[in-house]
Amino acid sequence: MKLNVVLDNRKNILVVALVLLSFIGIGSLLPEDLTLQRWGAAFFAANALVAMALAFVLSTRLEILETIFRGLDRVYKVHRWAGMWAVFSIFMHWWLVPQSNAPRDDSSLMEIGSDTGEWATWLLLGLVVISFMRILPYHLWKWSHRLMGLVFFISVFHYLFAVRPFQLFSPAGIAMNLTSIVGFVAWWYYAFSKSTSKHHLAKVQNVKKENGVVSFEAKPIQGRPSWKAGQFAFISVLHHQKIGGEPHPFTIASSDHQGIPRFSVAGLGDYTKTLFDHLSNGDMLRLDLPYGRFKLNRQPSPQVWMGSGIGITPFVAWLQELNETNLSRSTSCPNVVLYYLVKNADAAIFAEELQQLTENLPTVSLKVIFSAEGRITPDRIADDLNGNVERAELYFCGNPEVRKTMQEGLEALGMPKNNTHYELFDFRGAI
Repeated sequence: MKLNVVLDNRKNILVVALVLLSFIGIGSLLPEDLTLQRWGAAFFAANALVAMALAFVLSTRLEILETIFRGLDRVYKVHRWAGMWAVFSIFMHWWLVPQSNAPRDDSSLMEIGSDTGEWATWLLLGLVVISFMRILPYHLWKWSHRLMGLVFFISVFHYLFAVRPFQLFSPAGIAMNLTSIVGFVAWWYYAFSKSTSKHHLAKVQNVKKENGVVSFEAKPIQGRPSWKAGQFAFISVLHHQKIGGEPHPFTIASSDHQGIPRFSVAGLGDYTKTLFDHLSNGDMLRLDLPYGRFKLNRQPSPQVWMGSGIGITPFVAWLQELNETNLSRSTSCPNVVLYYLVKNADAAIFAEELQQLTENLPTVSLKVIFSAEGRITPDRIADDLNGNVERAELYFCGNPEVRKTMQEGLEALGMPKNNTHYELFDFRGAI
């Protein structure tokens, strides 16, 4: 039992170890003859610069970052923690830095460099408050994030020209110089030069609106985008009088074999309700894809797929993928119990399609659950798995509260803690 606990928490242990090693690395580069106060001020200044550079690197959406963190939602989670650590470190540096009583020459670069540290502190605080409180619409919020580059520029200027306890080309100076360069390059890439290799212009077709859900296809104008079943795209509606042009993430509800990305969007928020009301055939879109690590697992171990409401869409794509590959070549098909959770029959707009997709997949068992008649329970899932919970894996998309309940209940019945798979789309609020 103790071994299982250690294994279940190995990722947290690794993260803590890496953070501690980074602190040790930063601290070891600083001069040894500093007083504790000056060492602390320099330590937190270096931490602030590193944390801001890291936040910019994580905001680039480079594919390698998704691979390392196993999903874009986790990348943005670390991004926000890096931002919070940068704020804390800047304030600690500002508080600890020794104050001089010597006469000032306000025109000198050294004095200007010293003053800019306080400017960066308050500007960063304001931008972070805006980011966390979500008080701006997306297009203005995005520009507030781009202004983080100004904070970084001011911070680097402060580092270069204020009094510092080490030389520019000492080990600590070289490390901070490289950090500054990496931070600037990452910020420029994020703000102005993000790669367009994932961008595709597309035209909306086959719009269908039913029970508060708008479904449509996005036919590419040129080229053919590729993706894996279960991944998602950022969609921007272009040149529309009533729909904003900011990008929003939506699951691709079709497999790559279909050739044309298909989407289904529930009108649950301001933007998605506007999309439901006003999107029509012929509208132009910009697709940014593919993203996500919520991918089909073909292993024969027992799997629970659970889609809550519109969260069924990645499983529709998975079923399409299984049908297409099983027809074209002999491939393994996982043993699956698929739950489609909806309020009632009227809300089950994917039920017929799911039934058709599972007809030729004997190892996939479809269960449509109406919450109006009784909610799904972990014990019911265990029964449907014939008690084989210890080897089961849970794949969930939809209401986070339902996912937490199912995850905790199945883990209590013996499912390993690392066997729950999901992705979050709340990139502005991922903590």
